[in-house]
Amino acid sequence: MTDLVASARTDCVVLVSWFGAARVRAGMEQIEFVGLDKPVSRLVHGSTGLMGADDSAAFPVLEAAVDAGINAFDTAAVYAFGDYSMDAMLGRWIRDRGGCDDIIVIAKGAHPAPPDWHLPRVNPAAVAEDIDLTRDRMGLDNLDLWLFHRDDPTVEIGSLVEAATAAVDRGHIAAWGVSNWSVARIESAIEYAADHGLRAPVCNSAHYSLATQLDSPWDDVVTLTGEAHSDDREWHRGNDVKVVAWSALAGGFLSERVSREDLEVEPPPHLADTARCYFNEENWQRRERAAEVGRSMGLSLSQTALAWVFAADFRPMAIAGSVTPDEVRENVAAADPQLSEADISYINGGSEI
Repeated sequence: MTDLVASARTDCVVLVSWFGAARVRAGMEQIEFVGLDKPVSRLVHGSTGLMGADDSAAFPVLEAAVDAGINAFDTAAVYAFGDYSMDAMLGRWIRDRGGCDDIIVIAKGAHPAPPDWHLPRVNPAAVAEDIDLTRDRMGLDNLDLWLFHRDDPTVEIGSLVEAATAAVDRGHIAAWGVSNWSVARIESAIEYAADHGLRAPVCNSAHYSLATQLDSPWDDVVTLTGEAHSDDREWHRGNDVKVVAWSALAGGFLSERVSREDLEVEPPPHLADTARCYFNEENWQRRERAAEVGRSMGLSLSQTALAWVFAADFRPMAIAGSVTPDEVRENVAAADPQLSEADISYINGGSEI
């Protein structure tokens, strides 16, 4: 089972950090990525919540996102089962609406795949293979932004930077980034690119939410949450590598749909990872304080959790997956940072997260 697909109905959020903003329809802010000729909406629509949905159900959700000011849409080569893939569904939608001149496609690849979900695929051949696979499925000549979905530290960094740069040079992608890479590996990639006149990664995708990760939900993932990772967040404050964090709702832990009783004794199968990775007293009390602040502002717990992420001092944005047009609008409402320093301090309970 792939990572985000497993929890599509409980947590559909990923993040991106931003620097400088313009305004688009519905007041949505935009950010600039090195290598892209179009700015990216502050909120990016995640795809896994729509996995398996009919086009008749999915297309109105995607159009609602555009109407709300979202112009960026996330997908991955591994978000597929049988003959169905998110790549292909997004491609059909783009063709149905007449093209992608106003759309940003953020794709991912080099993730383990069937028949062996534990076999690393972080290598130059997989870069070309997965970029071509997504292009073919979507019916697009090029992708705006492509990310390594995983890392394999045993693979020499130069070969990966060269493979990603070659894809840019071929016109198959405009820019590249990483997901679940350590800061040390990102620094190595940047240094190699600078030394050899190649393209450097422009973004980093990692977990970030107000619930500290107690255990990894999947193999080989990276979090920026918690005091133990304060140095990594500080690095991002000083470097123009946008943060693309995932699971801002902590696998549904930060949703009203989940109760303490659901997690405490014998969690149902779809919440087992949520309980294992996020449920302890410290996280629960932080969740309760966030819910209290949200009620005072007329926000749901999920909206408050997103607003907390947006208010972080390294300026994150969110890729939020929705399954209905109303959910799109709820996520967009949380994209405007509304929490004061006092609110954040109260939610955090004195800890740096």
